[in-house]
Amino acid sequence: MGQSIKIPSVYKNICEVEYFLNSIFKEINFSRKIYCKMYLSTSEAVNNAILHGNNKDSSKYVNITFEETEDHFMISVSDEGIGFDIHNIPNPTDKINLRKESGRGIYIMKEYADKVRFSKNGAMVHLIFNK
Repeated sequence: MGQSIKIPSVYKNICEVEYFLNSIFKEINFSRKIYCKMYLSTSEAVNNAILHGNNKDSSKYVNITFEETEDHFMISVSDEGIGFDIHNIPNPTDKINLRKESGRGIYIMKEYADKVRFSKNGAMVHLIFNK
């Protein structure tokens, strides 16, 4: 089963993540724990796509796709940006970065998803959650 939505790159549209996941949750009924992990990770991915990938350009879109396999759920988030170097992201747990107001999105995704993969030069993130 695969479902997807496409939203304009406007901050108020982050609430669409909750609506999207709620509709899937009603159909599949996975655990509340997995739902919370998905929600936090996906919200961070969409936030990054809007802010960094699409530079808050409302004419650009963020695509969110949900897929289920026999052993995991996967949410993919893509933007229309050029991507980024995943290996050149500051560690938010370094002492120098602890008080910064941003820079924790990828860290949060990696903490809550069982696996995080990037493709399209970083313009697409795949969040994998084991069943």
